[in-house]
Amino acid sequence: MTAARSFISTALWFIAAGIIFSMPGLAYLAVIPMTVLAVGLLADPPEGISVERELVKTNLRVGEELRVSVRLKVRRGLGFVVIRDALPEEFALVDGSNVRAFFKGPRELVVEYEYVIKPAKRGRYRIGRSEVMGYHVFGLKPSRWGVFGEETYLSVLPRVSLPKRTRTPVTKSQIPIPVTSVSIRGVASTDFREIREYRAGDPVRFINWKASARKGEVLVNEFEKEGKKTVLFIIDATGSKVGSSVENPLEYSIQLVSSLAYYFTKRNYNVGLYVVGHGKLILPATGSKQLYILVKTLLELEEVEVEKEDFVRAVEGLKHVLIRYTPLVIYVSNLLPERLAEVREGIRRLRPIYRDKRLPMLVFDVSTYSLLEREVSSLILLEKRALRHDLLRAGVYSILWDPTREDVTSVVTKTVRLIR
Repeated sequence: MTAARSFISTALWFIAAGIIFSMPGLAYLAVIPMTVLAVGLLADPPEGISVERELVKTNLRVGEELRVSVRLKVRRGLGFVVIRDALPEEFALVDGSNVRAFFKGPRELVVEYEYVIKPAKRGRYRIGRSEVMGYHVFGLKPSRWGVFGEETYLSVLPRVSLPKRTRTPVTKSQIPIPVTSVSIRGVASTDFREIREYRAGDPVRFINWKASARKGEVLVNEFEKEGKKTVLFIIDATGSKVGSSVENPLEYSIQLVSSLAYYFTKRNYNVGLYVVGHGKLILPATGSKQLYILVKTLLELEEVEVEKEDFVRAVEGLKHVLIRYTPLVIYVSNLLPERLAEVREGIRRLRPIYRDKRLPMLVFDVSTYSLLEREVSSLILLEKRALRHDLLRAGVYSILWDPTREDVTSVVTKTVRLIR
């Protein structure tokens, strides 16, 4: 009751001053603090609190802004009210504030306010009930704390980036999907594949007259069939301990795989997923349901602390899937020099499964080392370029991707142009 002692002390000081200086008017001023004290003792801290929180949606993507509306009602009491929503550390406050203070007077207090947040990492999150603290107007009574409203659960999906529309060059595919994984049935789509020699039975409308005139022989445009090709993503979740919880190879790998999976499923491809380190396998399938399963798996994916599986073991465990579907394999990892032998051995074990001269495999080396000091990042970049040349000599095309310098859209566009 420090505040009460202050009011009483002030009143006694006025009385004493009035007596000492023979000024009755000064003594009468003691009525003021005593009146304030009496009113304060009759009033209670703010209470009768209710909070309603409304979100436009509960499913959003990384980097997407979300507006949160809050309605606070305080029925009784007199004093100050502080309300706070505890946000996950992966969320940034873009606009407004999640901590607000209001004065509750004699009348009922009803206020509405908004703030905007943005997630930096995919996952499932919880925004707890709102914390409200009620302070007595003169501090004469203890403050009251409580939680009000309902909990809110959010699902933050990986960001999906679609390729830019570019004119496909008239060249053969560098990374062809195996013929055995393509349904030979189905009508021709609008997706251009390549220019080839005319064969008996080819429709006249597919003849490329300009190319035929230049070459001196009849050439036709070949388009992709609306059959179900198969792509198998193998994503490395064994962890490389590089970067922050938001910017690291695994998070960028998930964003890349999500974007490519979306692209392929929307084009009626069979798409499968295997997570190295977790042993998690999703058999290839197509359609929106398959895309949902893939994204849900990536959404809940966490980095493995202890490496119990490598790329070689993953290939061995996937042999039955590879033989059945003969898919295009897309391996996404942060390649390190000490793991080159492991990747080479995995490639060697893949070769007997395919009959094509070129192994239908694409390796993404996701590197975030540019976040480190310049000298260190330059040295690692040289090592990774050497790794890329080693893979090329092994007959596997690889892409060194630095997400801090090249966005996902550019990489997806580049990949789409390589794979047909």
